[in-house]
Amino acid sequence: MSKILIFGQSFNTNTGGGVTLSNLFGNWEKDDLAVICTSHANGNISTKACENYYFIGSDEVHYRFPFNYFQRHSPSGMLALRETPEVDSYSYKPSWREIFIYKVLYPILDWSGLVHILSSMEVSSNLLRWIDDFSPDLLYIQVSTRESLLFAIELADKLKVPIIIHQMDDWLSTVGSIGLAKRYWNTKVNHEYKELVKRADLCLSISDLMGIEYEHRYGAKFKTFHNPVDLDFWLAKNDINKYSSDECSILYAGRTGFGISTSLKAFAEAVEHLNEISTFKIRFYIQTLEELEWTDNYEYTVHKQLIPYERLPELFQSMDFLLLPCDFSRKAIQFLKYSMPTKASEYMASGTPIIILSPEETAIYQYGKTNDWAFLINNGDPSEIYRQLKEIVSNEEAKTEMSTKAFKLVKKRHSKKAVAKEFYSEFEKLMNIHSE
Repeated sequence: MSKILIFGQSFNTNTGGGVTLSNLFGNWEKDDLAVICTSHANGNISTKACENYYFIGSDEVHYRFPFNYFQRHSPSGMLALRETPEVDSYSYKPSWREIFIYKVLYPILDWSGLVHILSSMEVSSNLLRWIDDFSPDLLYIQVSTRESLLFAIELADKLKVPIIIHQMDDWLSTVGSIGLAKRYWNTKVNHEYKELVKRADLCLSISDLMGIEYEHRYGAKFKTFHNPVDLDFWLAKNDINKYSSDECSILYAGRTGFGISTSLKAFAEAVEHLNEISTFKIRFYIQTLEELEWTDNYEYTVHKQLIPYERLPELFQSMDFLLLPCDFSRKAIQFLKYSMPTKASEYMASGTPIIILSPEETAIYQYGKTNDWAFLINNGDPSEIYRQLKEIVSNEEAKTEMSTKAFKLVKKRHSKKAVAKEFYSEFEKLMNIHSE
């Protein structure tokens, strides 16, 4: 069995990337996997799939003047692993410092272009020794910033093993979308990504639409691998009680923030309006790590704390509908157009009807439209959401039809047993080619 070094994503059960990684690499032995990720990831680690982690810290990350004066020391190397806490439910309220960094400082750095040059990562001698000890056969890469992109190129050049890159979203199209020298940075970063593609022996995308676009943009074929699901784990149970017997329950479970938050608020407004004019009550639940203060402004929208991954099938199956949202702004569409939410396949496997609220040009909307497995809303205006939602919740026959189609499709295209086997075979084929 080939030994895989993974850069850019840790194994965990509460982020889309971590879940996808865990499912795709399900056919490997623990000892044949090793991960390089930032020290910030420690504390949200799953050791079920892998226990060999190198955390990038101050030995590898260097800030330029004057930002180096504000750099906090972060340890590097094989640190004591801190797994995701196992509690019944949990949420997180960001500190004022974090709010300032993400809401004020980062937008300024992004607009000025400094975000692309304020720090750099290098392959340290300690990291190289750790890699030599592991002796990988293949390098699997996910990048999401220019800093990680340049580091991946350096890593690829030093290791001289077959390279696999896997793109989760189209962050490359948003580089330089605002601010100073935006055309310069967009051209430069996309050229640098093309350099990584040239080094890659296998390129993977998260959706078919991304694969088509990236082949056109970067001149290489991209094969689609999305999050597969363990059907036995997600299989609908007959003894699950509905979350509420006297009202319609709609759940969104996932991250909030850029590309999502505006549509969540618009949906909440539509739910409020529907409750005002109807005797039939609807409650909208948002399960996410961050506590959302704005939900206090809506009577029928409730923030739910995260629960352990093992309890998600029961929660999803207890709901009347599950929501997949995407914002309608130009920048949000750029970022998420070719993405495929991790939750999509999990929703499909739950047997609960799905509502997609998204612009038509996104991969998730087109996937739903082409295969007809979800209710589709392609307008972010609360009044239009209200109008369509009113029809959706009252159509019992369509609910059964949609959930049946979704399950058939997930069984056909997203079964972990089949997809993980195909994923594994791609790596083995690559090893066989390079051993000839």
